[in-house]
Amino acid sequence: MIIIGTAGHIDHGKSSLVRALTGIATDRLKEEKSRGISIELGFAYIDLPNGQRCGLIDVPGHEKFVRHMIAGASGIDLVMFVVAADEGVMQQTREHLDICSLLGIEKGLIVLTKVDLVDEEWLDLVESDLEDTLSGTFLDGAPIVRFSAMDDTTLPGMKTALFNAIDALAPISDDSGLGRPTRLPIDRVFTMRGFGTVVTGTLSSGCISTGDMLELQPTGLQAKVRGIESHGSPVNSATRGQRVAINLAGIDVSEISRGDVLSHPSLLEASRMLDVDLRLLPHAPRAFGRHTKVLAHIGTKQVNGTVVLLDRDVLEPGESAPIQLRLDKWAVALGGDRVIIRGFQMLPQHGKTLGGGIIRHPVAVKHKRQDSLTVSAAFSAWRGSDLAEAVTYTLALAGRNGAPTGLVQQVHSLSESEAKTVLTALCEARRAYQYMHDGAVLYVDSTRFVALVQRAQSILADYHTSHTHRPGMPREELRSRLRPDLPPKYYGAILDVLTTSQVVDISERWVKLHTFEPALNAALKRVQDEVLHRLVGSGLEPPDLSSLSKDVAQTTKSTANDVYEVIELLVDQGQLARVQERLVFAVQHIETLEAQVVDYIQRHGEMSTPQLKELTGASRKFTVPLGEYLDSKRLTIRVGDVRKLRGA
Repeated sequence: MIIIGTAGHIDHGKSSLVRALTGIATDRLKEEKSRGISIELGFAYIDLPNGQRCGLIDVPGHEKFVRHMIAGASGIDLVMFVVAADEGVMQQTREHLDICSLLGIEKGLIVLTKVDLVDEEWLDLVESDLEDTLSGTFLDGAPIVRFSAMDDTTLPGMKTALFNAIDALAPISDDSGLGRPTRLPIDRVFTMRGFGTVVTGTLSSGCISTGDMLELQPTGLQAKVRGIESHGSPVNSATRGQRVAINLAGIDVSEISRGDVLSHPSLLEASRMLDVDLRLLPHAPRAFGRHTKVLAHIGTKQVNGTVVLLDRDVLEPGESAPIQLRLDKWAVALGGDRVIIRGFQMLPQHGKTLGGGIIRHPVAVKHKRQDSLTVSAAFSAWRGSDLAEAVTYTLALAGRNGAPTGLVQQVHSLSESEAKTVLTALCEARRAYQYMHDGAVLYVDSTRFVALVQRAQSILADYHTSHTHRPGMPREELRSRLRPDLPPKYYGAILDVLTTSQVVDISERWVKLHTFEPALNAALKRVQDEVLHRLVGSGLEPPDLSSLSKDVAQTTKSTANDVYEVIELLVDQGQLARVQERLVFAVQHIETLEAQVVDYIQRHGEMSTPQLKELTGASRKFTVPLGEYLDSKRLTIRVGDVRKLRGA
């Protein structure tokens, strides 16, 4: 649906124009009717000759209600810029023009109202002044239509000009926002007798249907859609551009505020930091320093914040620069949304529109001075047309653990399928890597990922140098040395890359460089020989590790720790078999036992624990663990009180 909006100075006839075009009086409040001015946003609709319906938003003109004007003008496709012929260009005329320009509105027409109050010569002078005022703006060269609410003969020409301007717009289909994250910025919330909580707004993207469960941001509260109305008529669903009133179940009116956003659950994330390309108006009263307090307008939300300059110390009027907007309260936005910056409440320029810009990253992290080159490159990529390059920088600034698909959707205003397509392409090109964490797929930029891969190799190399006799580095120790908070699946993705490229070898407990082979010095070689001698000689009744390490250490004049490490190496090399944590056997005894068990069961069909004990010639202390070990090796399977060959 096409959205048309009004703009212009107070009492220049915006509401009268809307009423003449639509037959709908948009001033509904008692105070609006008594004072003859618009205070809140007004809404109407107009049907085109082709049957298409357009929404129409009437905004207040008084400077005290500019926040309402900004809320209404956000997202309009065409503006009717209203100037009264008897007064001409006024203060709010210029401010509304600035706001429309900063909001990215590109199309419109100028409506010269109250033409019945002045003569032709005066009209020509006003039109000339208008052309000078609008020169160089998006309304430069736009048609000027003369209109009077008191003269019905001016209405047909007004409608013709409006319809022609609408026809000149690029086609906008009702499903143009489908697939994008559903988002309804709330501009009104109230209670209706017999229905309960009702919110109103213009659907920015996505689709809402009766029965949907929606999430309120930034609070995270959820509510069910009980009913939907659009322009006074009940509908089952609404899409991008439609003006809607939504009856919500399961949430109280006191829990909702103007400026909150409704979306489907888990699609959008609120933030207090926005990366923005900011333009300061040429007539802004002063320059911005590195930290400047401002009043920010984002959709229907108004919030105090601080403009932090990222690439300079001073932003002069008329200049543009990348900034980080740090908000005092949480807000929700999409990449590409517009923000208006006005004077902070405690400063002399309070209430003045100072500038505005495009939100490049709506869920930004706090930038540090040392990251300036990366941040500058990211802004450049976000401004460009190469989506893959832009997403790469979004991942680079996403934090150490990477970004989910939803963040990429929100930053780049993509559908889920569009985001997955570009992320898959980046992974295939090794510009990004993915891993699972808490049930979600996360993506990490290649620079950060490769840095961890290289660091893992460096840590392993250092470890091998100082522990030449160990079979490798304990897997969890390597993860801790890389980053104590590294998610296990992220660590697993790093190991996968290292093993696939044959850089490392991994066992159940150890990680080692592929080229590394443990080597024992003379002292540890004596320990190895002594351990093997004792375990080979003890058959299937070996000493436990505590006794073994103590005796071997005493015999070889080494330490118990040396003995333990040699045993670990022998287990890893396959010379010893670990049956229990504190119980190891010489592997030749285990292999002999396995052959005997297979032969016995093949001849008798099964084997009981007493029969296994008789076969081993060892006490129950060793026989039971040996039977369980054979089960764990999948040689045998226990069925009741007996064992059979697995697969037999």
